[in-house]
Amino acid sequence: LTVLRFLSFAVIAVIVGLISASAATAQQVTTSDSSSRPTVLPMTPGSKLNTSRESPQIDSAGKKSRVITVPTGSGNTPARALKSSPNDYSFCNQTSYVLLVAVGLKNGPVVWTRGWWPIHSGECKVVIKGPLAKSTYYSFARSSYAHQGSLRTWGGTHQLCTGKVNFQASGSEGAPCGPGHFTQGFAAVDVQGKAGWLTSLSEGNSLKSLDEARTAGLQRLLSDVGFFDGAIDGVAGPKFHEAISQARTALSLSSSDTGALYSKLLAEATRIQSASGLTFCNRTQEIIWAAFGRDVPGKTQSRGWYRLLPEQCEKVIKERLSEPAIFAFASVDKTDAGVAETWGGTKVFCTKDNSFDFDDSTNCVGKGFASTGFFQINTNGQPSVTFEFVPRSPSAEAQ
Repeated sequence: LTVLRFLSFAVIAVIVGLISASAATAQQVTTSDSSSRPTVLPMTPGSKLNTSRESPQIDSAGKKSRVITVPTGSGNTPARALKSSPNDYSFCNQTSYVLLVAVGLKNGPVVWTRGWWPIHSGECKVVIKGPLAKSTYYSFARSSYAHQGSLRTWGGTHQLCTGKVNFQASGSEGAPCGPGHFTQGFAAVDVQGKAGWLTSLSEGNSLKSLDEARTAGLQRLLSDVGFFDGAIDGVAGPKFHEAISQARTALSLSSSDTGALYSKLLAEATRIQSASGLTFCNRTQEIIWAAFGRDVPGKTQSRGWYRLLPEQCEKVIKERLSEPAIFAFASVDKTDAGVAETWGGTKVFCTKDNSFDFDDSTNCVGKGFASTGFFQINTNGQPSVTFEFVPRSPSAEAQ
């Protein structure tokens, strides 16, 4: 896909301004380019905000639909939900996660994509302002990297390009993405000629309302920063209120400033995650596929594959590292018949040709998997480690 490097924001707004998405049952998405292996959660059906089935018309003021500007800041301050009308396209976050949303539109053979809009737990946000003018739109959402645990995604099977930060891109569905972009599985939805649409992102039926989602969002952020160890259920019980009180004291916030508490917790969770985990960086001029292994009590875990473009870095473990060493393996992506360069060692973990996530790397061959030698990366007691793959290094050890 070709990144829209030379178009002005005004032109992009005209082209992408008609973008909308709709809800659909989530399906498995490609994981090789993700920063961690996703857990796919469902979207709920879209709400028809306009009961008319007639084709959308320009409103009485002569205005066409336009995309709301993607925020350029850190996104840590909760935004006031924009007032919508029956002609707007909106997303509502009925989950306990901070979500980032991307949208897409097919215009002839070209698919345009744009993101990310941050939407906090319990918040609704207008992404397209004005009457919708296309019948099919695409949507994809993922949980924020600030949260502990695996990435959560909401999407479908249409492989379109996204970026790690605010992006805008175009190209053909399924085609290779440009530098700095990678594919994700978007959901495609027919909005049935409606002028307005609402997509509600949910965690199944676990949270019944936006108010419950807001409470659950605070519970998750409190858990992410170590103040709360209860259930993420949207129920404001005694343990939750005690954690809120502790967090306000620690962050020097008044008891009435809930919005500031949410943003401060999100900023702290982001800081903790940025200083935790394992990051792979590709310092070669080739595409490489990487995997990692861990020796933890009772388990020998291995996970892959992570597709790394030249000069690309990916965080493959998000939580703080506690073990003295991590293990890794990588191989250059070879399309010819030559022997691919590899980075390996003597510590054996199970792998297979496509994506894998194993908790037990014993008797790999007996289970029908490959037995692969990984090299060791010393953590030196640090909660975060970055390893760089460099050319002509069949084995290595982190300094």
